[in-house]
Amino acid sequence: MRLVQVFNHRKTKVATQLANSHNCGFTSNYNLINTEADVYFICVKDDAIAEVAKKLAPLNSKGLFLHTSGSIDISVISNCLKNAGVFYPLQTFSKNDTLDWNEIPILIEANSNGSLSKLKTLAKLFSPLVKSMSSQKRLTVHLSAVFACNFTNALYEASQQIMSNGVSKSEVKLLEPLMKQSFNKMLALGPKSAQTGPAKRNDKVTMQKHLTILKSNKQLSTIYKSLSALIISQQNEKF
Repeated sequence: MRLVQVFNHRKTKVATQLANSHNCGFTSNYNLINTEADVYFICVKDDAIAEVAKKLAPLNSKGLFLHTSGSIDISVISNCLKNAGVFYPLQTFSKNDTLDWNEIPILIEANSNGSLSKLKTLAKLFSPLVKSMSSQKRLTVHLSAVFACNFTNALYEASQQIMSNGVSKSEVKLLEPLMKQSFNKMLALGPKSAQTGPAKRNDKVTMQKHLTILKSNKQLSTIYKSLSALIISQQNEKF
């Protein structure tokens, strides 16, 4: 497998560097896109996928067109592209990340059995963890991922902001061993069993002390109350 061309709507330094690093062509003209490629990856913002798919349709390529979103239905591209699919790596990506693809699940979907077979073969070149999944189920997984990754990251940022009020930057790092241990314990025991803290104990005295500190920050105060209520309800759930 090799990259044969990079397309971007405008010529940017990042796009040209990507093309140069793979010794392949670059274009910003839809009319000059290579029509002989086996696979086309549509890696754009979710709200731009439909527009890009429509612009790719006139190529009449026999290749497989894939979007990489967790929340966008396959119909957004299958409505205008004959061979369409979804290649969704269930992972968070940032520039210069070092990732072990053997540990990254790839959720796939295609609009025909033939395309699905090709997509499975392609996905297994990246990871052994390949699973076929409908758009609706993938959306549910994506929502779960937002809670597990994006929301928790926002809470980490909030915790550092709270910690940094009155302490030095070096003291903020005091939280890091706790963050690592709580994550590892959650994986080992499951989130419900690993839960600790004042909300689990329904320690109203401690929770009120915390809310007093947060009284000048309405947003974090509201979040504290909501998450404490969520923890209490989760601990009281019967299965």
